[in-house]
Amino acid sequence: MQRTIADSHTLHHGTVEKSDLNGYGLMHGGRLLTLCDEVGYLAAKKHSGLDCLTRAAHDIHFIAAMREGDGYSVEAEVVLAGKTTLWVDCRVLHDGKSVMNAVFVYIAVDAAFRSIPVPEVVAVSEEEKAQQARMIRLRDRVMAGNS
Repeated sequence: MQRTIADSHTLHHGTVEKSDLNGYGLMHGGRLLTLCDEVGYLAAKKHSGLDCLTRAAHDIHFIAAMREGDGYSVEAEVVLAGKTTLWVDCRVLHDGKSVMNAVFVYIAVDAAFRSIPVPEVVAVSEEEKAQQARMIRLRDRVMAGNS
């Protein structure tokens, strides 16, 4: 079964709370990573219909800071699927500008935590095809480093 990138698009809105801040009064990078992991998981589950576990995070870029009271959105979608892996593109935005980008890799698992096959993902628009091509290059670079 095939699904499109858009089918898995997941969006979360939030506001930076005092408990999200680091010692400099800025949103803690670890909190941003946690938010991306949570929304990325939701996109992976939406795409596959399966339970998923985080396998890896790649290309993490912190671009701008946020302060208490700032509103933000976290967007994620499955851009590439392997046999059992889901490669999810995640972005955090504040006032329409990028705050953080990252790629999370999830594996779909059964009740015994064994990896299981996932549906294919299809890029439809030219923008999605370019996004998927970037993800394939990242995956190939990562896999070359693991051999």
